[in-house]
Amino acid sequence: MGWVERPPSNEDLSYAIQAGVMFLPQNISHDELNERAINAVGNTSKRRVVEAFISSLTSRRLEIRSALASYACGVKIPRHSNLDPKAVPCKVCHSYANGRKEDLNVLNFERYKFGGVRHLDPLYIALDLEFFASESFEEPTEVGLDTLREVFNALRGLKSGRLSQAPAALGKCLKSNKNERVAIVSTLGYCGILKVPGYQPFYRKYIHSDQREHSSYSKSDWPFPADLWRPEYGLDEESIEYWFGAYVS
Repeated sequence: MGWVERPPSNEDLSYAIQAGVMFLPQNISHDELNERAINAVGNTSKRRVVEAFISSLTSRRLEIRSALASYACGVKIPRHSNLDPKAVPCKVCHSYANGRKEDLNVLNFERYKFGGVRHLDPLYIALDLEFFASESFEEPTEVGLDTLREVFNALRGLKSGRLSQAPAALGKCLKSNKNERVAIVSTLGYCGILKVPGYQPFYRKYIHSDQREHSSYSKSDWPFPADLWRPEYGLDEESIEYWFGAYVS
């Protein structure tokens, strides 16, 4: 079911809140959110988000697939304050939080519908990983591991061209729609598996918001750093080993 352009009835809203899929708006300051995101990452294990990602390649459970990207984006996020509350977004983490009411329903919808969209947003990182803590899922299967290998090989096979060719290449080895494949490619960017010259992966060094470049292609809506990847750059084998070495070596 897609997004409905009308507010739910009070009865429906109450039921959705009780079910844990909708929420009342929350007032969150930048510093509170920063602490919340750091705690959510600290309470999450790398092994668990990796296994959830692999498992999702066969189950297509996008809400658990999302956690790897959130973990990768947040694992090195620094504890910091927005020194100028009037300056939004924050130059470090790009958060717009300044004590205003935040709508969590849109973020949770994106989590289920697309496997997340705003993984660089500390609010999404916190929300995603807090929910992930109570998720259960099947362990990765040989089919899932083979699919992951095929994903990497499909991307290695792209010797030149544009980033837009990557989702199409994954369509040959992965049961998915285009939005799912875009999210997977974006996740590999967050994980540093898409090699981008001049940038270290987020798991090695958190890249401040004001230091992130974007492609010169005006119609691109890809997130950083996948937005900067080109097939000729190839894959970062050290990053594949860091995240998935225990599964695909």
